[in-house]
Amino acid sequence: MQEIIELKNITQKYDNKIILKDINLSILNSQSIAFTGHNGAGKSTLLKIIAKVVEPTFGEVNYNEDLLFHYVPEHFPKMSITAREYLTYMGKMDDLKCEEIDNRLMSLGKDFFLAEMMDTPMKHLSKGSLQKIGIVQSLLRQPDVLILDEPLSGQDMDSQSVFIHKMNMLKKAGVVIIMSCHEPFLIDSISDIIYQIDEMKVIQCSFKPYQKREFFLWFDKLGNAEIPEIYQNRVKYWNDKYQMKVEETESNAIIVNMIQQGWKLSGMEDADDERFG
Repeated sequence: MQEIIELKNITQKYDNKIILKDINLSILNSQSIAFTGHNGAGKSTLLKIIAKVVEPTFGEVNYNEDLLFHYVPEHFPKMSITAREYLTYMGKMDDLKCEEIDNRLMSLGKDFFLAEMMDTPMKHLSKGSLQKIGIVQSLLRQPDVLILDEPLSGQDMDSQSVFIHKMNMLKKAGVVIIMSCHEPFLIDSISDIIYQIDEMKVIQCSFKPYQKREFFLWFDKLGNAEIPEIYQNRVKYWNDKYQMKVEETESNAIIVNMIQQGWKLSGMEDADDERFG
């Protein structure tokens, strides 16, 4: 794979306090990278440096191509304009035509359960809804590099499933995904490379994947929703809900499929919990 971004001897200071020190890092095309670490370790700062939002105190960042970056911050500003007005403006900034923007907003708004909020002033929306708007904005036009700061904080379970599905589709399309994250399940679902930021340094590490770990998914039937044929032998009616036992590696695809068929995900439990066996 080709190197597209190089960080050389990056050091960042705030108020004479060193946040990051002598960071050297190569980012290759098609990689999906997660940065972990405790709050205040410098994850958000490093993402902003990579995204060219913040200039490093020392060192340099080299880009081998003219890359289209999309950056989604953890905290989204509450503005007086509506979500539709904001997203339309951002789509035009990405050189999209009005018809393209309208079509994408209709599709993505439905996917992320935002259709009824599009004409609501953003200052009246929750943190989770604002974060989803940021993700929708980043997906209006496919970027070369997508940078996400704690992308699932404040999001509901259905939206998490849709998000993971879309990130994996972008990976297949060759988009570089760089995120800061605390959730092991998200890292395992999306990321190929994991770095921990500790004591101002970036250290490559790995998490043990959840292979063979199993869960019970709980679904509520909405309207005339039907169980997809491929799952009919796996779904049980138990305690007024529909239950399915799945391996973690297949859970995201099953959740998305069931939601698309009109079902509502109401819960997810570890299959090792004997209460649900």
